[in-house]
Amino acid sequence: MLKALVITLTTSYAAWFIERNETRVLYPFDDTYTAAAETGETRLVESRFATQDGESLVVWSAAPAPGRPTVLYLMGNAGTLADRAERFSLLLDDGLGLVTFAYRGSSGSTGRPSEDALTGDAFAIATELPRLADPGTGRLILYGESLGSAVAVKLAAAGLGDAVILQSPFASIRDLAEVQYPGEEVARLFTQTWDTRRAIRGMTQPLLILHGTRDRLVPLSQGEELLAQAGSRNKALHAVHGQGHTGLWTPDARAAILVFLRSL
Repeated sequence: MLKALVITLTTSYAAWFIERNETRVLYPFDDTYTAAAETGETRLVESRFATQDGESLVVWSAAPAPGRPTVLYLMGNAGTLADRAERFSLLLDDGLGLVTFAYRGSSGSTGRPSEDALTGDAFAIATELPRLADPGTGRLILYGESLGSAVAVKLAAAGLGDAVILQSPFASIRDLAEVQYPGEEVARLFTQTWDTRRAIRGMTQPLLILHGTRDRLVPLSQGEELLAQAGSRNKALHAVHGQGHTGLWTPDARAAILVFLRSL
């Protein structure tokens, strides 16, 4: 998250840069396209999703095993879909179905990203799940990674999904800016706020949060705050010891995910 915001910049230059390049700071997407077939994961089916405003999004999907839920995986702002292929394979190995898509301007999808555009695309994809992954009677799990955690919470607060997993979630963009640049000068410049703190109060689905104890980009305290603010009764935070903002799919974290899913 905020991958393009260079920590070593002076506060004054950071403010100038953000004011003129907010989209580049928030969405430094990699537009490299890799076909699903090139990942070596033969269970993934690739398709294109046409948005109402004429853009084309890359979608990867796979049906679940009988009686198993489907995961709508909402990626972070760094890397590509292909960079997450191993993780997708692990989900499929557990019998889970999968639907994931590349944000506008990422991994071969067209269009310009924004908070409204990404949220709208996620809602549209969610309504098409029966067509994309044939989930049958299975349930839907929303999995949000970093930036995707904010998208997932918006969907959950609107009543979508039967359970939610958030990886390295943040309270809001302004909270992130405050961590890197204490004071209001930089934080107040962001017009796209991704206010997860407010949105998460409206969700009631079972919730699991994964957060690294050494996350210097999004401190563990933000994950803890979101856990406290969530309207869910069934909620837990799994701290991944020794890990930062990424690298959270450790064996113990995977085990925590499986225990969570099997408890639903």
